[in-house]
Amino acid sequence: MQELTKQAITKLLKDTSRALRVADYEDIEALDKLADKVAQQTPEERRLLKSPFELCGIKFYPLTLAKSFWYAEKVDEWQIQGIFQDAMLFWLLTLPLTDDALDQYSDQIDAEKAAKKLSRRLHCEQDEMTAVFKKCVGAKDENGKAASDDATNYGGLIACLLREYGGTPEQWLYETPVESIGSLIEQFVARINAENEASANASAHKGKAVAPKATARLQALKSFREKVNEIRQKWSADNG
Repeated sequence: MQELTKQAITKLLKDTSRALRVADYEDIEALDKLADKVAQQTPEERRLLKSPFELCGIKFYPLTLAKSFWYAEKVDEWQIQGIFQDAMLFWLLTLPLTDDALDQYSDQIDAEKAAKKLSRRLHCEQDEMTAVFKKCVGAKDENGKAASDDATNYGGLIACLLREYGGTPEQWLYETPVESIGSLIEQFVARINAENEASANASAHKGKAVAPKATARLQALKSFREKVNEIRQKWSADNG
Protein backbone atom coordinates (compact mmCIF):
# COMPACT_ATOMS: atom_id res chain seq x y z
CA MET A 1 0.00 0.00 0.00
CA GLN A 2 1.26 3.48 -0.85
CA GLU A 3 2.29 5.67 2.10
CA LEU A 4 -0.10 8.34 0.83
CA THR A 5 -2.98 5.86 1.21
CA LYS A 6 -1.91 4.86 4.73
CA GLN A 7 -1.85 8.49 5.87
CA ALA A 8 -5.24 9.19 4.30
CA ILE A 9 -6.90 6.15 5.87
CA THR A 10 -5.42 6.92 9.29
CA LYS A 11 -6.83 10.45 9.15
CA LEU A 12 -10.20 9.26 7.81
CA LEU A 13 -10.59 6.78 10.66
CA LYS A 14 -9.76 9.51 13.16
CA ASP A 15 -12.09 12.06 11.56
CA THR A 16 -15.04 9.66 11.30
CA SER A 17 -14.42 7.76 14.58
CA ARG A 18 -14.87 4.58 12.62
CA ALA A 19 -13.51 1.05 12.90
CA LEU A 20 -12.50 -0.62 9.66
CA ARG A 21 -14.85 -3.20 8.22
CA VAL A 22 -14.27 -5.93 5.67
CA ALA A 23 -16.54 -4.13 3.22
CA ASP A 24 -14.26 -1.06 3.34
CA TYR A 25 -11.35 -2.69 1.54
CA GLU A 26 -12.87 -2.06 -1.91
CA ASP A 27 -12.88 1.69 -1.29
CA ILE A 28 -9.35 1.58 0.14
CA GLU A 29 -7.99 -0.47 -2.76
CA ALA A 30 -9.57 1.99 -5.19
CA LEU A 31 -7.89 4.81 -3.27
CA ASP A 32 -4.56 2.98 -3.34
CA LYS A 33 -4.76 2.58 -7.11
CA LEU A 34 -5.10 6.35 -7.39
CA ALA A 35 -2.11 6.72 -5.06
CA ASP A 36 -0.14 4.47 -7.42
CA LYS A 37 -0.78 6.98 -10.20
CA VAL A 38 0.31 9.85 -7.98
CA ALA A 39 3.51 7.95 -7.22
CA GLN A 40 3.84 7.29 -10.94
CA GLN A 41 3.87 3.53 -10.47
CA THR A 42 3.57 1.76 -13.81
CA PRO A 43 1.43 -1.34 -14.45
CA GLU A 44 4.67 -3.29 -14.84
CA GLU A 45 5.87 -2.15 -11.43
CA ARG A 46 2.51 -2.99 -9.90
CA ARG A 47 2.65 -6.53 -11.34
CA LEU A 48 6.17 -6.90 -10.02
CA LEU A 49 5.05 -5.88 -6.55
CA LYS A 50 2.38 -8.56 -6.70
CA SER A 51 4.82 -11.28 -7.74
CA PRO A 52 4.98 -14.18 -5.26
CA PHE A 53 7.97 -15.39 -3.27
CA GLU A 54 8.68 -19.12 -3.19
CA LEU A 55 9.54 -21.32 -0.23
CA CYS A 56 9.56 -25.14 -0.25
CA GLY A 57 7.91 -25.04 -3.66
CA ILE A 58 5.01 -22.96 -2.28
CA LYS A 59 4.19 -19.47 -3.50
CA PHE A 60 3.65 -16.69 -0.97
CA TYR A 61 1.99 -13.48 -2.13
CA PRO A 62 2.20 -9.92 -0.74
CA LEU A 63 -0.38 -9.17 1.94
CA THR A 64 -3.41 -7.30 0.57
CA LEU A 65 -6.06 -5.18 2.22
CA ALA A 66 -8.71 -7.82 1.59
CA LYS A 67 -6.66 -10.47 3.37
CA SER A 68 -5.78 -8.10 6.21
CA PHE A 69 -9.42 -7.29 6.90
CA TRP A 70 -10.50 -10.92 6.53
CA TYR A 71 -7.79 -11.95 8.99
CA ALA A 72 -8.71 -9.31 11.57
CA GLU A 73 -12.39 -10.21 11.32
CA LYS A 74 -11.88 -13.97 11.59
CA VAL A 75 -9.36 -13.81 14.45
CA ASP A 76 -12.02 -11.97 16.43
CA GLU A 77 -15.01 -14.00 15.22
CA TRP A 78 -13.34 -17.39 15.71
CA GLN A 79 -11.41 -16.37 18.84
CA ILE A 80 -8.08 -17.55 17.41
CA GLN A 81 -5.32 -17.34 20.01
CA GLY A 82 -1.53 -17.40 20.29
CA ILE A 83 0.61 -19.09 17.67
CA PHE A 84 -2.50 -20.08 15.73
CA GLN A 85 -2.91 -16.44 14.74
CA ASP A 86 0.55 -16.49 13.16
CA ALA A 87 -0.20 -19.80 11.43
CA MET A 88 -3.42 -18.41 10.00
CA LEU A 89 -1.76 -15.25 8.70
CA PHE A 90 1.12 -17.21 7.19
CA TRP A 91 -1.34 -19.47 5.39
CA LEU A 92 -3.27 -16.44 4.07
CA LEU A 93 -0.13 -15.34 2.24
CA THR A 94 -0.33 -18.47 0.06
CA LEU A 95 -3.71 -17.54 -1.39
CA PRO A 96 -3.50 -16.06 -4.91
CA LEU A 97 -4.34 -12.41 -5.50
CA THR A 98 -7.81 -12.99 -6.92
CA ASP A 99 -11.22 -11.64 -5.94
CA ASP A 100 -12.57 -15.07 -4.99
CA ALA A 101 -9.52 -16.49 -3.17
CA LEU A 102 -11.19 -16.22 0.25
CA ASP A 103 -14.69 -17.30 -0.76
CA GLN A 104 -14.25 -20.97 0.14
CA TYR A 105 -12.91 -20.21 3.63
CA SER A 106 -15.91 -18.68 5.35
CA ASP A 107 -16.01 -21.73 7.64
CA GLN A 108 -13.44 -21.97 10.43
CA ILE A 109 -12.88 -25.70 9.98
CA ASP A 110 -11.98 -25.29 6.30
CA ALA A 111 -9.53 -22.48 7.06
CA GLU A 112 -7.87 -24.40 9.89
CA LYS A 113 -7.52 -27.50 7.72
CA ALA A 114 -5.83 -25.45 5.01
CA ALA A 115 -3.44 -23.86 7.51
CA LYS A 116 -2.50 -27.26 8.99
CA LYS A 117 -1.96 -28.70 5.51
CA LEU A 118 0.45 -25.88 4.76
CA SER A 119 2.42 -26.49 7.97
CA ARG A 120 2.95 -30.13 6.96
CA ARG A 121 4.42 -29.04 3.62
CA LEU A 122 6.91 -26.57 5.05
CA HIS A 123 10.21 -28.32 5.65
CA CYS A 124 12.46 -25.32 6.26
CA GLU A 125 14.19 -23.30 8.94
CA GLN A 126 12.38 -20.68 11.00
CA ASP A 127 14.56 -17.89 9.64
CA GLU A 128 13.56 -18.84 6.08
CA MET A 129 9.89 -18.55 7.00
CA THR A 130 10.54 -15.24 8.75
CA ALA A 131 12.32 -13.85 5.68
CA VAL A 132 9.43 -14.73 3.38
CA PHE A 133 6.91 -13.33 5.84
CA LYS A 134 8.74 -10.00 6.04
CA LYS A 135 8.89 -9.74 2.26
CA CYS A 136 5.16 -10.37 1.96
CA VAL A 137 3.99 -7.96 4.65
CA GLY A 138 6.62 -5.27 4.08
CA ALA A 139 7.92 -5.58 7.63
CA LYS A 140 10.60 -3.23 8.93
CA ASP A 141 13.64 -4.14 10.97
CA GLU A 142 14.33 -2.94 14.51
CA ASN A 143 15.90 0.25 13.12
CA GLY A 144 12.73 1.12 11.23
CA LYS A 145 14.25 0.38 7.84
CA ALA A 146 12.53 -1.74 5.22
CA ALA A 147 13.33 -5.43 5.53
CA SER A 148 14.12 -5.53 1.83
CA ASP A 149 17.62 -4.64 0.63
CA ASP A 150 16.12 -2.52 -2.14
CA ALA A 151 16.51 1.23 -1.83
CA THR A 152 13.33 3.11 -1.00
CA ASN A 153 11.59 4.56 -4.04
CA TYR A 154 9.66 7.58 -2.84
CA GLY A 155 7.82 8.08 -6.11
CA GLY A 156 6.87 11.15 -8.10
CA LEU A 157 4.83 12.99 -5.47
CA ILE A 158 7.63 13.08 -2.89
CA ALA A 159 10.15 14.04 -5.57
CA CYS A 160 7.89 16.93 -6.55
CA LEU A 161 7.51 18.13 -2.96
CA LEU A 162 11.25 17.94 -2.34
CA ARG A 163 11.99 19.89 -5.50
CA GLU A 164 9.38 22.58 -4.87
CA TYR A 165 9.40 22.94 -1.09
CA GLY A 166 12.56 21.27 0.23
CA GLY A 167 12.58 19.23 3.43
CA THR A 168 13.28 15.52 3.63
CA PRO A 169 11.45 12.43 2.32
CA GLU A 170 10.78 11.34 5.92
CA GLN A 171 9.19 14.70 6.71
CA TRP A 172 6.74 14.44 3.82
CA LEU A 173 6.02 10.76 4.35
CA TYR A 174 5.58 10.58 8.09
CA GLU A 175 5.10 14.07 9.53
CA THR A 176 2.97 16.05 7.07
CA PRO A 177 -0.83 15.58 7.03
CA VAL A 178 -2.33 14.56 3.69
CA GLU A 179 -4.50 17.69 3.60
CA SER A 180 -1.43 19.90 3.96
CA ILE A 181 0.27 18.07 1.13
CA GLY A 182 -2.86 18.47 -0.97
CA SER A 183 -2.93 22.22 -0.36
CA LEU A 184 0.72 22.59 -1.37
CA ILE A 185 0.18 20.55 -4.52
CA GLU A 186 -2.89 22.62 -5.38
CA GLN A 187 -0.74 25.76 -5.12
CA PHE A 188 1.85 24.09 -7.32
CA VAL A 189 -0.80 23.11 -9.88
CA ALA A 190 -2.19 26.64 -9.90
CA ARG A 191 1.28 28.07 -10.54
CA ILE A 192 1.98 25.59 -13.34
CA ASN A 193 -1.38 26.30 -14.95
CA ALA A 194 -0.71 30.04 -14.76
CA GLU A 195 2.71 29.55 -16.34
CA ASN A 196 1.20 27.38 -19.07
CA GLU A 197 -1.46 29.97 -19.81
CA ALA A 198 1.07 32.79 -19.91
CA SER A 199 3.34 30.74 -22.17
CA ALA A 200 0.45 29.86 -24.48
CA ASN A 201 -0.66 33.51 -24.72
CA ALA A 202 2.86 34.68 -25.45
CA SER A 203 3.32 32.00 -28.10
CA ALA A 204 -0.05 32.77 -29.66
CA HIS A 205 1.06 36.36 -30.24
CA LYS A 206 4.12 34.99 -32.01
CA GLY A 207 2.02 32.64 -34.12
CA LYS A 208 3.36 29.48 -32.48
CA ALA A 209 1.35 26.54 -31.15
CA VAL A 210 2.61 25.23 -27.84
CA ALA A 211 1.59 21.88 -26.37
CA PRO A 212 0.58 22.07 -22.69
CA LYS A 213 2.91 20.58 -20.10
CA ALA A 214 2.01 17.12 -18.88
CA THR A 215 0.25 17.24 -15.52
CA ALA A 216 -1.11 13.68 -15.35
CA ARG A 217 0.50 13.03 -11.97
CA LEU A 218 -0.97 16.18 -10.47
CA GLN A 219 -4.37 15.36 -11.91
CA ALA A 220 -4.02 11.96 -10.28
CA LEU A 221 -3.56 13.69 -6.93
CA LYS A 222 -6.77 15.65 -7.55
CA SER A 223 -8.59 12.37 -8.20
CA PHE A 224 -7.03 10.92 -5.06
CA ARG A 225 -8.27 13.78 -2.90
CA GLU A 226 -11.75 13.54 -4.44
CA LYS A 227 -11.82 9.84 -3.56
CA VAL A 228 -10.71 10.63 0.01
CA ASN A 229 -13.61 13.07 0.35
CA GLU A 230 -16.01 10.52 -1.13
CA ILE A 231 -14.91 7.91 1.42
CA ARG A 232 -15.12 10.46 4.26
CA GLN A 233 -18.72 11.27 3.37
CA LYS A 234 -19.61 7.58 3.05
CA TRP A 235 -18.03 6.57 6.35
CA SER A 236 -19.50 9.56 8.18
CA ALA A 237 -22.96 8.66 6.88
CA ASP A 238 -22.51 5.04 7.96
CA ASN A 239 -21.73 6.22 11.47
CA GLY A 240 -24.94 8.18 11.54
